[in-house]
Amino acid sequence: MEDERGVGPQEPWRLFVAIDLSEEARGALAEAQSACRRCDLPVRWVDPQGAHLTVKFLGAVEPDRVEALAGSLATIAAAHRPFLLWTGPAGVFPSPRRPRVLWLGVNGPTDCLDDLQQDVEFALHGLGFPLEGRPFRPHLTLGRVRDGAAPDAAGLARALEEARHLAPAPLPVRDLLLMRSELGRGGPRYTTLAVARLGDGR
Repeated sequence: MEDERGVGPQEPWRLFVAIDLSEEARGALAEAQSACRRCDLPVRWVDPQGAHLTVKFLGAVEPDRVEALAGSLATIAAAHRPFLLWTGPAGVFPSPRRPRVLWLGVNGPTDCLDDLQQDVEFALHGLGFPLEGRPFRPHLTLGRVRDGAAPDAAGLARALEEARHLAPAPLPVRDLLLMRSELGRGGPRYTTLAVARLGDGR
C-alpha cells in the first residue's frame, strides 16, 4: 500500500482492539489516580482521556489490512448484545511484590466480555494473528511503575486501599474499536480506525 505521496509502502501501524470508556468511567479512573497519587508512588500515570479497555493487542500491522480487520470486527460485534460493566477495585500486575502496572478492575457480567473477547481472539487468529498465550484479565490501566523504580510496599498497599473505596462507575459496552497507537515523547496518541457496533446477539 503506497502512502499519500506515492513514494512506497507505508510502515506498519501499531494496532489493537478496544472498548471505549464512558465519561463516568474516565472520571472513576481519574479519581483512583488521585487517591494513588497521594501515596507518592514512582508511577507514570496514563491520561484518562486516552484510556480504554483493551480486548486484543495486534502489534505491527500493515495498513492495507485495516479493511479486513474492520469487517471481521463488524461481524463479531453484530453477534453480541450490548451490556453494562462497572469499574471495580484497584490491583497490580504482576504482583504486589513486583508491581509494574497499577490498574482498575471491572465488575458486572464479565462473562459477556469474556465471550466477546474470545470471539475476537479466534476470528483474528483466522486472519493470521497469533492467539494470546496469557489469560484475558480485563482492566483499565492507571499507570506504570517507572523503569528501575521499586515502590514502597506500605505506600503501594495504602494506595490500593484508598482506590478500593471509590464508588463504581458505569461502563456500557456498545462497540468494538479498532485503534492505532503512535508512541511519542508526550505519550501515546490514539486514532480510532473503525467502530463495530454490537447488535442484537443473533
